[in-house]
Amino acid sequence: MRYRKLSKWDNVAECHGLVYFAQMVEEMLFDYTLDTYRPSVMNTYLLCNEGLQTLKEIENGTIMQPNLKHVTAELCDCFEKDPVAHRLVALPPASFYPILKNPKSTLNEIRTVLELLLLQLNSKSYRRVNEELLVQELTGGKSFPIIRRLTRSYVTTLISNGYHQKYLNEKTLDFFYFGANRINGSECMRDYVALFNTEKIEFNVIFRVSNIFENFASTLANIKLIITRDLPEGIDASRFSEFRLRSARECFALLQNVPAKDVYGARNKADSIIKLASTLLTLFHHKESPVWLEECVVHNTKDNSYKKIAKPINSMHKCSDLHKTVANSRLKLFLNDFSLEQNSFIKFIRSTQLHSMALASNTDENQLLNLWISLESLIPSETKSGDTSNIEHISNSMIPFLNIGYMNNLIENLVKDLLRWNTTSFKTALKPIDGRKLTDRLVKVLTLPEYAVNLAALEGSLNDFHLLRDRVNHMKDILSSPGKVIATLDAHWTRVEWQIRRIYRVRNIIVHSGNTPPYTKPLIEHTHGYLDTILAMLVRLASKPKSVHSVSQGFKYIELQYKLYYKKLSEKGITFTRDNIDELIFAKY
Repeated sequence: MRYRKLSKWDNVAECHGLVYFAQMVEEMLFDYTLDTYRPSVMNTYLLCNEGLQTLKEIENGTIMQPNLKHVTAELCDCFEKDPVAHRLVALPPASFYPILKNPKSTLNEIRTVLELLLLQLNSKSYRRVNEELLVQELTGGKSFPIIRRLTRSYVTTLISNGYHQKYLNEKTLDFFYFGANRINGSECMRDYVALFNTEKIEFNVIFRVSNIFENFASTLANIKLIITRDLPEGIDASRFSEFRLRSARECFALLQNVPAKDVYGARNKADSIIKLASTLLTLFHHKESPVWLEECVVHNTKDNSYKKIAKPINSMHKCSDLHKTVANSRLKLFLNDFSLEQNSFIKFIRSTQLHSMALASNTDENQLLNLWISLESLIPSETKSGDTSNIEHISNSMIPFLNIGYMNNLIENLVKDLLRWNTTSFKTALKPIDGRKLTDRLVKVLTLPEYAVNLAALEGSLNDFHLLRDRVNHMKDILSSPGKVIATLDAHWTRVEWQIRRIYRVRNIIVHSGNTPPYTKPLIEHTHGYLDTILAMLVRLASKPKSVHSVSQGFKYIELQYKLYYKKLSEKGITFTRDNIDELIFAKY
């Protein structure tokens, strides 16, 4: 999260809802945003589609029937909170629950309900009403919770409609901060949504590839890939002098008339064809590997514009990373102090090797499969009971790792945002508070009534940074009681369980059907984050001072620690005090 000056806004005081919207969209579309604040993978109408797809896979034998109940449970939860769906669907959500929530409902009954819902929640109608409600709220009520829900749904809708995340981010920054237009009122939201009303455009996409492609040019034409040294008339990449062919070992690979909503979407479609061509070549020719430069030039045939697109950020790299010096010290700690019994050490190393294979891969399918195998091979099978399904065992083993540090992650992220906003005012507000770290002090300011003056000073320094103000208020609400913290942990547990099961279903679809769902990339990011968290905790537990000597012990240790942490928060009549707040908020492990 970062603050940008509102120099092109003419009436900031009357536009706080729109300012909040702009700040929220930028944070959601930033590649390295915390998982919690990224766009949702699904909204209500997408969940209806996913439910129908799951039914199809069940009938094909790709997925077991019990997996469907998790899709319908998520759909019911999303529908309940979705004002767009409420506007579009004639019947209230509760009308559908007796079938969607009933484990005895037949597949045909569930299919009929999903089809009925989807008939009213089609993509175009959903987006239109989402935009109408957003404009209405931004120009009228300006309720941040309602704006937040509608904004999250809207960004998810645009991405599902084919708009690339990077394109949306560029258009958002240009419209609200850098472009020539002025923001003179909340009505400008109508102009913003109009930016994305275009139908698909045809693009020409040009890559530089190794000349091995040239030997198979006539064959590759069957997949509409043109291999040439001279681009056709009307396509001129010469304006990018650095993009010219450097030697006889290079040639151009051209995809013409690629339909897409934006240049990045066109690049992704063309890239999938290049990868297909590479796969086919290596199937019949092993000695020489086909290579190509990730950088490409995209030509918009509608307005005759050209854009050079650099190598996109790999989904595996969209995560927090250590600074080189910190990484070096962690590596030394790992090599000097890390110790597991031989079988566990082999299992751990094998998991990290699969993690490395996912990092090295340039295809979504290989990345997701390697990450999943890495997770599945790490989780101890000996603790699985006979009446527990494999995916249930995997999920129940993983989530304590992901939940035990969840509150700490949220608070650390808020501290970073406050420091980035105004280091001086933040540290001044926290200076009189005792605590080893800024996170300890911030929690006390947000929770304990004796620090109300410090909290007022902190809130007073936020000015027009409405997203940060809302985040502070949201965290203050969570920390208002142990019961609220438990509710937050429970909600996170449920969301992560749904996501793990979605990853598992997509893994099965890729393996057994050969299809790759369009929402695979964000699932790679989530899976990578889950794996990194588990590996990091195991390293910590097996290093000095050692708490475990095997992977199985590590999983059991975290499970027991989370249960203990949860039990302390659940004690009847407990409240936050100066003496217990650190123990109750920051779980020890």
